[in-house]
Amino acid sequence: MGDHTWLIIMTSAIFFILALGIITVICLLIYAIFEMRKAAVALNISLKNTEERLNPFILEAEQFLSSVRRVTDDVGAVTGAAHNIAEAGNDLAINLNALNNLVNALSGGLSLKVFGLKAGAKAAINVFMNQLKERR
Repeated sequence: MGDHTWLIIMTSAIFFILALGIITVICLLIYAIFEMRKAAVALNISLKNTEERLNPFILEAEQFLSSVRRVTDDVGAVTGAAHNIAEAGNDLAINLNALNNLVNALSGGLSLKVFGLKAGAKAAINVFMNQLKERR
């Protein structure tokens, strides 16, 4: 019986140590759960504070983006107007070129007519002068 007593005492001690370890682990898990809950509450409060601080920034960013959108729309309108002005300038250049060609054609024809008229008048004056000289 002496051998069994030692075995019973050892088994009881090991069982007691295991029970004490399990109780310790359970207590640590309960403590960890409460700490995690506190951390979750603190994180939730921190997120709410951050959200409250970020809301004005978000509103300003939305207003800024709206302003940028309006500016880009205005730039689009200005570039459209500049495109229209450029087209009008191109049309004006085409019309001026056509007018220049017409004036050059008319001036070339007029200068030939004037040159011919001058030559004809000179020839007529020479003939008239020669006839006057012959009559005298």
